[in-house]
Amino acid sequence: MESKDTILVYPENLKFEFLGLEFMRLHEHGQGIISRSKCSVNIEKRGFPFIIDRFLKEDFNNFQLTDFMFLRAKGFHGPFQSANLSSEDYREMQSEDLLIEVLNILNKSRSDTPKITSLSYSRYKYFLDVILDRKSLCFKLQRHIGDKKNNDVKFEHEWSHALNEYHEYLVFSLKADECFTLILAYD
Repeated sequence: MESKDTILVYPENLKFEFLGLEFMRLHEHGQGIISRSKCSVNIEKRGFPFIIDRFLKEDFNNFQLTDFMFLRAKGFHGPFQSANLSSEDYREMQSEDLLIEVLNILNKSRSDTPKITSLSYSRYKYFLDVILDRKSLCFKLQRHIGDKKNNDVKFEHEWSHALNEYHEYLVFSLKADECFTLILAYD
């Protein structure tokens, strides 16, 4: 029989407190956003599909992104509708792979889009290094703009078409019981 220390539990009082948001203009067609929140319970021995589903229900995860604007808006999660997202849309990945993937996205050449400035690149990489320095579990949103997950329309809402690319990652810092959301969006 397993000891009580290894049993996964699903506390009803699990909530996330929003701690802050860092918004960075990468260049005139790209933005990087990092949000930080703290979980009300120890997350190290929890089931992460449950944790992610609870995290997505928090009000601070309701927002729209358009070109250069970030707006709090109930029912929206970037280019997606909040109701259409769940833990099933996120895939676990190694922190080393997340770092490489995000840096490749930042350095990617895009048509009619300037390269990221070295200052913006260094600043975003600094945040990544600090966040990924701790023991963490990382997840990547597998949805893409134009996915037809729950309906037959190309875009989930009227502002979805404002973005060409949307990349989102969740990083759960296990010892600190924190979650960082890393977003890169390009118009």
